[in-house]
Amino acid sequence: MLGSLGVASLAYAAISMSGGPRLAAFAALVSLALVSFPFFRRYIFREHFLTTAFDKKSGRVQISREGLVNRILAGFPLSDIRTVLIRTKKTSIENTDGVDFVKKISLQHHTAIPGFGEETSLFMLTLTLADGTNKIIFADTCMQDVIEAHGRVQNFLDIQSSL
Repeated sequence: MLGSLGVASLAYAAISMSGGPRLAAFAALVSLALVSFPFFRRYIFREHFLTTAFDKKSGRVQISREGLVNRILAGFPLSDIRTVLIRTKKTSIENTDGVDFVKKISLQHHTAIPGFGEETSLFMLTLTLADGTNKIIFADTCMQDVIEAHGRVQNFLDIQSSL
């Protein structure tokens, strides 16, 4: 939002300083803000997710990062997959005094931080490859979503191996 308003403000200033009509400058401000916000949100200031694609035809798996140009980070044959595992990683609080201090300050500012200082579990769907490496292809805090993804991947690999 700040990026799109910054670009729109620069356009407004440029039109205003060149002696253009104020209505045209305001129209440029509004239209540029409306157009640039989705662009910035989609391509510039977005969360980066990895995509794992299992391709039956080529018999390969590709892990890539989506963006203006898809960037392939890893690729390997389907036959290299040995197991599909679900692993758990728990976070533990090491500095309880620090957590208490931050909670007190946030209460003084009337801003609560939901979930701050609580232990959380992260469930990861991992592919174990023939060379002994592990590739995490999905992670979530909800165990049910990871179990569902595990079932889909395992079903695909079972179907693929029977062909």
